[in-house]
Amino acid sequence: MKIQIDPHELQRQVEMAFLLEVTIPKKECTSRFRDIGPKQKFEYFLISAINSGKYFFELGERINITQGQPDVFYDLAYRALIDSQKSRGGKIVNYGLLEAMFPVIVSRCLFDGNGLEVLKAVPNVLKDTSNEDVRYVAEMRKKIYLASNKQFKRDFPFHTFGDNVFEHYDYHKKVAHEASRLFVSELTDGMPLTRKMYQLLTTDKGDLTERLNEGFNQARNLSGLPYGALADFSAAALFLLISEDPNSSIF
Repeated sequence: MKIQIDPHELQRQVEMAFLLEVTIPKKECTSRFRDIGPKQKFEYFLISAINSGKYFFELGERINITQGQPDVFYDLAYRALIDSQKSRGGKIVNYGLLEAMFPVIVSRCLFDGNGLEVLKAVPNVLKDTSNEDVRYVAEMRKKIYLASNKQFKRDFPFHTFGDNVFEHYDYHKKVAHEASRLFVSELTDGMPLTRKMYQLLTTDKGDLTERLNEGFNQARNLSGLPYGALADFSAAALFLLISEDPNSSIF
């Protein structure tokens, strides 16, 4: 069956997920009511979401052309990361968000089924990437770590090990600090925490803010992932909710 992605609609759905995620108050996260630090202002997240949107349009176009998973797509994530700082100050605030979202979106475009099935298929997307994708993933991490105020990140031994991103992450788990190991494990393990958040978003228990926070808090209780990383994955859950029925109201 022919794959037919509307790149404009894909961009809209992703940007909406990004903007909703940062707008909705969550514990220890920047929101419309609170900046968690002077370099992580609410406005910085909004501007970053808009700056990165065109790269999801390009991803949709690339999938339409290839009629499957593109040979390389993490170059788009890298370019989105670079462009995210246009027209604003502060630090890069969407590194984990972009690294998490790109394989989820590819999975959404390629696999039929509900959000749970899409998330379970993410490891297959990672296994079908190229060594060129690995290079871009490593470059993204290098850019963030070298700008960190934490010495152990600046001293991190960067590598491009692995024929694909799944293999790269498997090796990364052996050398990275705990938070980073937990982050990549969420992706390679079929995104169990994100599935939990998605499941609660699809219930009718409370409004969107209440459902997102319930899933967010449950995921935190199940894992030592930092709150910021969980926020990245909550954006993926929001995207899947929006993409399943783009014309329906989520409020």
